[in-house]
Amino acid sequence: MRKRLLCGLLCGLLLLALSCGCASSGGGEIPSDGGSAEPSVSDEPGDAVEPDGDSPASWSNFDLDAAWSGSDTFVKCEDGNVTIENGTGASYASGRLSITQAGTYVLSGSFDGQVFVQVADTEKVHLVFNGFSLTCADYSPLYCEEADKVSITLADGTENAVTDTGSGFVQGTNPGNGRYAGAIHSKCSLTINGNGSLSVETTYRHGVVSNKNLRIVSGDISVQAAEDGLKGKNSLSARGGTVRVTADGDGLKVSEEEDPEKGYLAIESGDFTVECGGDGLDVPRLIRVTGGTLHVKSGDHALRSLGDVEIGGDAALELDAYSGKDDSDAKGIKAEGNVEISGGTLRVTRSFEGIESREGFVKITDGLVELTASDDAISAETLIEISGGSLFADARGDGLDSNGDLVFSGGTVVVQGPTNNANSVLDCGDDGGIIRTDGGFLLAYGSAGQAKYPDATSAQGHLRIEAELRKGTVYSLRDGDGNAVCTFVLRQDAQSVCVSASALRSGETYTLFAEVTPTGDETNGLYGDPTSAGGNEVLTVTAS
Repeated sequence: MRKRLLCGLLCGLLLLALSCGCASSGGGEIPSDGGSAEPSVSDEPGDAVEPDGDSPASWSNFDLDAAWSGSDTFVKCEDGNVTIENGTGASYASGRLSITQAGTYVLSGSFDGQVFVQVADTEKVHLVFNGFSLTCADYSPLYCEEADKVSITLADGTENAVTDTGSGFVQGTNPGNGRYAGAIHSKCSLTINGNGSLSVETTYRHGVVSNKNLRIVSGDISVQAAEDGLKGKNSLSARGGTVRVTADGDGLKVSEEEDPEKGYLAIESGDFTVECGGDGLDVPRLIRVTGGTLHVKSGDHALRSLGDVEIGGDAALELDAYSGKDDSDAKGIKAEGNVEISGGTLRVTRSFEGIESREGFVKITDGLVELTASDDAISAETLIEISGGSLFADARGDGLDSNGDLVFSGGTVVVQGPTNNANSVLDCGDDGGIIRTDGGFLLAYGSAGQAKYPDATSAQGHLRIEAELRKGTVYSLRDGDGNAVCTFVLRQDAQSVCVSASALRSGETYTLFAEVTPTGDETNGLYGDPTSAGGNEVLTVTAS
């Protein structure tokens, strides 16, 4: 079993940099004022921070700076000719453009060959793609052998492309030529910023690779890869941009497993679309999504972490975990550690299991969560706790399955569980685990064969309804004075229904009516306004 992250490391990741505007040059023409009249970030304290080790939540001035000027080195490629203006840090020979000094290099035109970066490991290189098309058949088209950091700026309004046109090569056969993990491959930290576009295509291995940290600040980026799409060994982080990844392997990947201070993926903002044959996001330590949109269609798990998964802020995730195989066990979220949802929207449209924590807990404190699963909607080893937000779960196996306790203390929960008697809509551990309703609203329905109900120690009352209820019928639960507790419509037949609400009083009797006329609007089977009219009496039941 893998150990969970130390609290200190997680707290360190919470220090997100303040948003800063990034300025860059306009189109393909060289501006007389040097590209950007304003600096891309302020030097005032707090506007940008130097990276905290390999934390993906840190952004330096160098990461955010998209500025360039007419005094920088310009490399113009046209009709097979390469012209270099200003400076001595770039040279061309035998199909290779070599960059050997720190500085800013503005690349334009079409170049068939390799861009090779090698400077001192304390120096930074800034590459500006200003309408630049790079292709290479023999090596990684852009290879950074050595530097402190490298950034790629996509100049405003420009279209840029990096294409591996080879058919596959043998690793290590061309030492010194960058053989070869990605179409863009950097052995140092790599950042992409700017407001232009970049298309990356490779017929060999990965799309964009950093052997350290890969950071996306902005830009319109499209990646098509034979293996993984975007890969940072130590971390992968994003604070903006529009990114589309199509990959036969994993979509976004971080690979460092041994160092406990590395192995993170963080998305603060941006629009990401991932379609892949493997895992959508595959990370050894922590996946944190706190903003932006993330659409994943994966052949295996949509989000996979050997550690924890955290979703919050205003993030919007839509996950489709489906391989096309009848025996697929692909999860929407698969974590070895804990899964915490504190805000945003999470929709899992297809999965074997919606959310799985193999060794930890699943907690939902806020946000909207909608899960569709052919087996369990949520499964956890130690605890499932919902204390806020809204959860709708549609499961063919167990609805909510905890090997420890299952606790409801707030929020609105609707669980549509199994139709077979081998599973339960609510399930807890057989060895001392309990189901407890201490607050919030709960409607859970499904088959009756393995039905479990809240424990008598619950702070909030609940009802056990055991009757044949029909799909598509609108039901209303009313107290002895005719006041509605809730009104709902079933999306499947059910023989067991559990309701817990603050309005319920233990020992009091309630009546269930069928075929009522609802008043409010319906969401996931539950009407926002519980009042209704008419209906036929089905049964009366006493709250526990």
